[in-house]
Amino acid sequence: MARPMGWDYGDGALNDPKVCFKRKNRWIFKIENVSAEGSPCLPPFKGSRPGLTFKEMDAQHLNETIYFPSKPDWKPINLSLYDIKKKSNPVMNWIKKSYEVTSTLSTWKPSSSGFKIGTCFLELYDGCGETIEKWVLENVWPNSIEFGDLDMSSSDVVTIDLTLRYDRAYLES
Repeated sequence: MARPMGWDYGDGALNDPKVCFKRKNRWIFKIENVSAEGSPCLPPFKGSRPGLTFKEMDAQHLNETIYFPSKPDWKPINLSLYDIKKKSNPVMNWIKKSYEVTSTLSTWKPSSSGFKIGTCFLELYDGCGETIEKWVLENVWPNSIEFGDLDMSSSDVVTIDLTLRYDRAYLES
């Protein structure tokens, strides 16, 4: 009997017409007053889901080394936003919560509230706009910000690239 290559996992779930594949173009990254929907926000262009590695701990035992999983280490997320015309730039407004630059002085306020945004969300949608995956990221802050390059020979849109750090992430059920 012929075997359907690659489409018969488990009980044939991939052959089921009700299977909903997650798509890379059906998502939104919600950072309050920075990204997603709403008048003060910039729409996302490109992003990624959280990544996790576990640091390892070793134990020396006679003539061998045994490894154990240790602390979780959440990897930074890259997020690109369309830089559309706004009265004020939402990313600069986020920066100004801790770092104010003027022509004569710059001020860093490391303990200021608001630089770390308490909770942000990454949602993936099905074809009808229903949420099928929702990530919750806690205490998000921009580790690096690139306002992008410019090129007179190109008509591409301008984007802002962020590298976001966060304390932890989890998948909401």
